[in-house]
Amino acid sequence: MLDDETRLEAEMLIRELLTGETLFRDLQSCEADEERMGNALKNALQNPDTNDFDTGVVIASAMLRDGQRLPDWLAVFAADVLEGKRNRPTKRGPDPYTNWQRDYCLALAVLEISSRFGVPEYTKNELSYKTTAAQIVAETTQQSLDVVHHAIKRFGGDIKRQSSPQD
Repeated sequence: MLDDETRLEAEMLIRELLTGETLFRDLQSCEADEERMGNALKNALQNPDTNDFDTGVVIASAMLRDGQRLPDWLAVFAADVLEGKRNRPTKRGPDPYTNWQRDYCLALAVLEISSRFGVPEYTKNELSYKTTAAQIVAETTQQSLDVVHHAIKRFGGDIKRQSSPQD
């Protein structure tokens, strides 16, 4: 259990993570990880939705415009699009990106609170009386615990913080 002063500090950190330019800073810090981002795009283009398809087209055209050599998998994708073998997919179902930024920031807040204050990220035991980072984030943001748990499932393993926004 966190004391009142520590809890207030955690709540301030959560608000900063949710209202600051956290996503923009994280994207800048990921620029060195081009291989991982390339693999993610390669996998997404196997069965792309509209956003994946558009991203593939934009990346391929930007690389061609800059005179860069396309990786083989992206060259095949671009050739298929130019030849009309691949069309932009139609939107199917609800937009999976509707709450993308919110979920990213919630998952990031859970990871930061857990590591900074030494509380578990979440518990699978609904009867547990432990204070978890997910509970603190849910209460601070006035989101349901289920929404925060969904965000952790969606992004928890993919977020690696280089440094805290307050450092």
